[in-house]
Amino acid sequence: METGQSVFKILVCDDDQADRKLVRAYLQQINDREIVLLEAGKRDEIQGALDRGRIDLVFMDMRMPEKSGMAWLEDIVTKGLAPVVMLTGFGSEEVAVQAIQQGAIGYLPKNGLSKEKLVTTIDDATERWRGLSISRANQEQLERLVNIDSLTGLLNRRAILNRLDEHITDSRRYEDNLGILMLDIDHFKRINDKYGHIIGDDVLENVGLLLQRKIRDTDAAGRYGGEEFLITLPRTDLPSALILAERIGKNIKATKMKDLTGIVFSITVSQGLALYKPGDDIQSLISRADKLLYQAKQNGRDRIETPELITSGI
Repeated sequence: METGQSVFKILVCDDDQADRKLVRAYLQQINDREIVLLEAGKRDEIQGALDRGRIDLVFMDMRMPEKSGMAWLEDIVTKGLAPVVMLTGFGSEEVAVQAIQQGAIGYLPKNGLSKEKLVTTIDDATERWRGLSISRANQEQLERLVNIDSLTGLLNRRAILNRLDEHITDSRRYEDNLGILMLDIDHFKRINDKYGHIIGDDVLENVGLLLQRKIRDTDAAGRYGGEEFLITLPRTDLPSALILAERIGKNIKATKMKDLTGIVFSITVSQGLALYKPGDDIQSLISRADKLLYQAKQNGRDRIETPELITSGI
């Protein structure tokens, strides 16, 4: 069995000491690999073992106190922590099917345990989990290619519009606040003409990195097109949205850019800040933000225009 690790860590979760002892006895008979065995019989013991580091395989009893084995299975699989083999004191094809459907790698009745059965189960579970991990990594890479703008590292236009649609749906359902920022780099054509497109790309990349650092975990930022960016601000009222917009503008202005000869220059951005209103859809909300962005450009750039006619020079 190749695990890529010097030892193979197995966590046995069962509130029955006799059952844990039985599993331990069989595992200790396996001599062709180095196994580190961890045991847990209570909820906090299981959680503690999972939190402390890598686990290569979990044997989980179906009938755990405080939190069922199936609930643990869902948590562990959802978080991608480790492959899980379910243990049960009663053999049932129906229960086995349910466990597999919920993500278990295997299923073992306790009355059928043996050294040979455990070795086979460990090997099968490891191989299947490796395949699932590769598949999961490939899926994540595919989603990144589909959703992420390669230059800025932000969501691309399609993905940020999808996220905005989700936020509008939530605001409509829960009557939450929602703000959006349309942000445009001032005089970007002049930057490209003066410093070249390589530096222009550097500017876009730096703005993307800064937005990723400055927005909150609940927000989303995407490249809307060219040098224009869209930021969604769920559960955010006007004063809070304005504070964030000002912070973004000031940080971009303070960021030092360099041309190919090392000469330092700075950039500014104009922003339009719009708030969701009942009945809004993507088009109407973006349209208002875009008009406010245009006003910011017309009123001198390097500023924010808001729906309450509050203007802010950055």
